[in-house]
Amino acid sequence: MEKVLLVSLALFAGFIGSLMSGGSIVIFFILTSLDLPIKVAIGTLKMVIAGLTLVSSIGYLRAGVLDPRLASFLTLSAVLGAYLGSLLVLGVPEWGARLLVAVFLVIGTYFTLRGEEKREPALGGRLWQFLIGIALGFYIGVLGHASTLVAISTLGLFFRLDILRANATAKLLIFVTNLVAFLSYASHGTVDYSLGALLLVPVAIGSWLGARTAVGLSPRALRAVFLVLVVITLLNVLTW
Repeated sequence: MEKVLLVSLALFAGFIGSLMSGGSIVIFFILTSLDLPIKVAIGTLKMVIAGLTLVSSIGYLRAGVLDPRLASFLTLSAVLGAYLGSLLVLGVPEWGARLLVAVFLVIGTYFTLRGEEKREPALGGRLWQFLIGIALGFYIGVLGHASTLVAISTLGLFFRLDILRANATAKLLIFVTNLVAFLSYASHGTVDYSLGALLLVPVAIGSWLGARTAVGLSPRALRAVFLVLVVITLLNVLTW
């Protein structure tokens, strides 16, 4: 019975994580409920999230909504940002980090929900893509709160990507940064490979279904899902 519940939760985590955001919360709940040491739980989480976002990215790429050139360039610079973040000690207090997340989500949400009409990017050129990629990688590597939602908001704000393409790009970016983090945890022996492998199968299935569902949803429905998740995240960030 426990394994059935475990697999069902992992399937759900893969689906919602690929559709938009929230998969890592469910997976982390599963891992911590099994009384794993916290470092092992985080290392295993990175392994599973890397698998989730890889499958999701492939699904979005096959559907033609992922721009490989933009996504690859942003991802490479994000890896550099995550590395730089790991070299620094974060001096922002917890309340400051939460406020930063809330402010950026509100601003990014406004631009993300403005509509799907064609708009010129607010920032163009490889230099800005490189700098935004570094900033996103640094954020994901150091703060990490609501990474997918913040990435979608950032891409909508600065590059005017519609919500589906922003989500697809965010998935590839988060895949690579989580893969790097997983390899770091693995090098220190803090990954439960057997449990991670058990979760990866239902997570991968759910992730594939989530990507297919997202591609089939109307822009209005996707914006509604995004808005609901942003509101829940803001309440969690500001009241926890």
